[in-house]
Amino acid sequence: MRFTSLVAPLLLLSAPIAAQAQAPAATVEAVDPALLAKAKPIAAVILPDGTMEKMMGPMMQKMMGPMMDGMTKMPIREFLKVGGLDPEQADKLGEGTIEEMMAIIDPNFRKRMDVVVNSMMPAIGRFMGRYEPDMREGMAEAFASRYNSAELDQIGAFFKTPIGAKFGAGFMELAADPHYIGRLQKVMPEMMQAMPEIMKSSAAELEKLPKPRTYNDLTKAERDRLTTLLGADAKKAN
Repeated sequence: MRFTSLVAPLLLLSAPIAAQAQAPAATVEAVDPALLAKAKPIAAVILPDGTMEKMMGPMMQKMMGPMMDGMTKMPIREFLKVGGLDPEQADKLGEGTIEEMMAIIDPNFRKRMDVVVNSMMPAIGRFMGRYEPDMREGMAEAFASRYNSAELDQIGAFFKTPIGAKFGAGFMELAADPHYIGRLQKVMPEMMQAMPEIMKSSAAELEKLPKPRTYNDLTKAERDRLTTLLGADAKKAN
């Protein structure tokens, strides 16, 4: 098992933080410029400069250690179930954990993971920090589309108070607060165990869909087009 495969489930916890940068653009209606003007100062309080770098850097680095401990103490068979192994077959395996396995295969596993996390998360934070202006603009547009003029005035007035300014400036950081993350950590093992059953909910509907076509099912035009898109022989990617 590649050690980087263990990072992926942990990064899922940061998805709500990164969602604005990752989600595809949706078609939305233009907002009232007057409402947008009132919403922009609110967004500026909630998402000040440096928020993304702070959240994805030092905050996430502090949380990754405990999260990694929790994940690696799970039985390997639970990971294999999520990976698609038949649950009955997986249950025949022992109760050995990732931590126990890696102690044999790679005694420096944890140090290796620390290097990855401590370099990856700050890099993600710096990358996302470049898009904070766009994120603030999107947040302002969202507020302008959800609240009327009087409501925006009230929200803006609240954020001008000392407690309002404190609340607004720390709001985004709540997603990385150790109290909140601590609760998520407790959920993760149960979620991993529940994933095979959760995936069954879509299995029946997926079975109704036609199977994906193979290379041999394609017409010559489709093969040529696929080769062009791949920049290589499409048959080799079949």
